[in-house]
Amino acid sequence: MAPALVRRILGAALRGAPPRDLLNHRARDQARPPEGPLEAGRHIVFDLETTGLRPSHGDAIVAIGAVAIEAGEAAEEFLLLAHPGRRIPVAASRHHGITDADVAGAPPIAEAVARFRDFCGGARLLVAHNAAFDRTALYMAELRDRAPPVLAPILCSLLAARWLDPGVDDHALDAACARHGIEAPAQRHDALSDARATAALWRRLLDRARRRGVASPAELARRAGMERAMLEQMERF
Repeated sequence: MAPALVRRILGAALRGAPPRDLLNHRARDQARPPEGPLEAGRHIVFDLETTGLRPSHGDAIVAIGAVAIEAGEAAEEFLLLAHPGRRIPVAASRHHGITDADVAGAPPIAEAVARFRDFCGGARLLVAHNAAFDRTALYMAELRDRAPPVLAPILCSLLAARWLDPGVDDHALDAACARHGIEAPAQRHDALSDARATAALWRRLLDRARRRGVASPAELARRAGMERAMLEQMERF
């Protein structure tokens, strides 16, 4: 973790800052979306499964799935279970199918995130559907589990879909995929299956954004109001 980031977070922690303030401190160090062609470079589309829906209140990563997109096409895949260092609630196991037995021999969260960061390599940007949740989970993994930071820009396919279709109410992954003619994953809430579906959706969204005159990831993020929306949405997690 960058020394300046460590000093800022530790200083906030010593002042008794709540998790939300620590997350806001961390958000300042996230790289900003790049200028330049929309599809240029390596895009990593990823999905996290966790022990619950409140990472800032103790829920932790149990699986990371990702798809690398290069030159507009899916190139590589990544899937890794992580041991959360605590029991997985039955309700969470019902949601994603991952049990304590499944993660018994899995690496701890810090190692899993480090391996994910290695997979990302020189990624130009990261993408997740409802990225505020995944971003919160990664930040808490840094703060709580000493995972290394993943500093590449993070964009949100849900917010891109909302900007492109403002008159539509449902932007959940299944609904967004259906609107774009993409078959929904047979196994939902599976990290790699959801990452694959999001990758297919992301390619369609970039094509539509380009036809709207969007020239770069930075412009898409600005026009969709992604940074402000993600920071606001992180309050829920």
